Amino acid sequence: MTRSSLKFNLFLAALLAPVLMLPALGRAYDREPQKTAVVLSAFGTTEVEALGAILNVRDKVRAAFPDHDVHLAFTSNIIRGVWRQRAADADFRKANQIPEEIYSLGNPLTTLALIQEGGSRPILVQSLHITNGSEFGDLKKIVTQLAGIDALQESKKPFPYLALGDSALGGGGEAELNRAAKALAPLVEDAKTDRSALLLMGHGNEHLDVKAYRDFAAAMNKMYNYPVFLGLVEGSPGYDDILKALKEAKVKSLLLAPFMLVAGDHAKNDLAGDEEDSWASMLKAEGFSLRTRLTGLGALDSWAEIYVERLKALEAELKKAAQ
Repeated sequence: MTRSSLKFNLFLAALLAPVLMLPALGRAYDREPQKTAVVLSAFGTTEVEALGAILNVRDKVRAAFPDHDVHLAFTSNIIRGVWRQRAADADFRKANQIPEEIYSLGNPLTTLALIQEGGSRPILVQSLHITNGSEFGDLKKIVTQLAGIDALQESKKPFPYLALGDSALGGGGEAELNRAAKALAPLVEDAKTDRSALLLMGHGNEHLDVKAYRDFAAAMNKMYNYPVFLGLVEGSPGYDDILKALKEAKVKSLLLAPFMLVAGDHAKNDLAGDEEDSWASMLKAEGFSLRTRLTGLGALDSWAEIYVERLKALEAELKKAAQ
C-alpha cells in the first residue's frame, strides 16, 4: 500500500467512525447483498417545496430500476444538519409530509460506506449536478479513490464495482447539450405564451470555468430559434453581462426560471426575491416586464429522464464487466 493510499484510508476511517456507530441509520442500509445499489448525489435543499424536484428524480430512478436499492445523498453539511434538527421538531414533522429518509441522509462518502457495510454489491453513483463543476469534481474524486481501494484477496475488496454517472450536461458534447435542451421544451413553450424571452439563472462556479453553460445557451437558441439567455450567480456570464445582452437584443418581456436542480434559496432570493439586488427587482427597475417560474429542473420528467439515461449507461457497463 502506498503512503498516499494509506493516508486516504486512515482519513476515511476517521470520517466514517461516528456514522457507523449509529445503528438506527445503519439499519436503513442493511439490504440484500446481491442487489445493485444506486446513490443519487445532490447538493440538497432545506426548502420543503423545492425538495419535490429531488424526490421526483428519485422516484423516476426507482421506477426505472425496480430491482435496485436507490438512496439519496446530500453533499451540503449545513443542509443535512438542518434536516437532522427538523427530525426532532414534532411540529415541523406534523406540518410537513417529508419522507423519513430525508431526516437522516448522509453525504456520498458515508452513504457508500453504509451500503458497503450491509454487504458487498455493485454500486452505481449518479450525480444530480447540472455540469461537471467543482461539486461534481469532488464527487468524482471520492468515487475514484474508493473504487481503487485494493485488498490482498480480490473477493475482499470493499467496493468490487463502483462507477459514477456524469452530470446532466456532462462533458458538454453536442449530443449531451442537445439532449438537455430538448428536455427544457416546457420552459420555452411557457415563454412563448406571452412572447417573452426565456432567462435562465444557473449557479455557476467560482473555481472552474464551465464552458458547458455558454454552449448550452447556444444550443437552446439553435434548437428553438427563440431568444434564450443564461446567466450565472457565480462566474461568467453574470447579471451585468446578461443585462447588456438583453438590451442589445431589445428584449422587453422576460420569463425568469432557475437552471438548477431545485428552486431553492438562489431561485427564491437571488432570482425572484423582493430585495432590490435580486435579478427580478433589478430587471424591473430597468423597465423589463417579467414573470417568474420557480420550478427546479428535477421537477420536469424530461430532465429527470436524463439521469435515468445516465444510469442505464452505467448499468450496461456493469453487465459488460460481469461477462
